[in-house]
Amino acid sequence: SGLTQSGPAGFYFIHLSTTPEGRSRIEQLNPAQANEKLPYFFRAKATGVSLLTFPAGHSWDWHLTYQVPRLIVQLRGMAVTIVDDGSDAGISYHPLRPGSVLLAEDFSGRGHRGMIFPDEPVVSLQVDLVKDWR
Repeated sequence: SGLTQSGPAGFYFIHLSTTPEGRSRIEQLNPAQANEKLPYFFRAKATGVSLLTFPAGHSWDWHLTYQVPRLIVQLRGMAVTIVDDGSDAGISYHPLRPGSVLLAEDFSGRGHRGMIFPDEPVVSLQVDLVKDWR
C-alpha cells in the first residue's frame, strides 16, 4: 500500500490499536462516524498535556505508546504513521495532516513508526490519558 491523502479535507480521526495477533491496526473515521465516538474521548481524564515540535525530515523507529493511551492533535505540518498491519505490502502508511486527531492505543506487539515530511516541521498537541479512560 502506498502513501495516499485519504479522508476528507480538514478534520479526521484515526484510532491506532493492536490486533489480537500483535499487529498495529489503524481505523480512520469520517467526521460523521467520529461525531458518534468523539464525545467520549474528550471527556476522558488526562494525566499530561504536551505541545510537541519535530524538525522536518525527522523519523522514529518502531515503538509503542508506553502503555498510556495518547490523543495527538496535528496542528502544523505533515507526518506519516507506518504500521505493520499484515496488508499486501506488509506495512501501510497513514498520513497525519493538520486537523487530524490520532488516538494511539497500540500497547503490545511491534508498534508503529513514523516520519515527518521533509518540507516543514510538525507541531502537535499530545494528551496522555488515564489507562482506563473509557
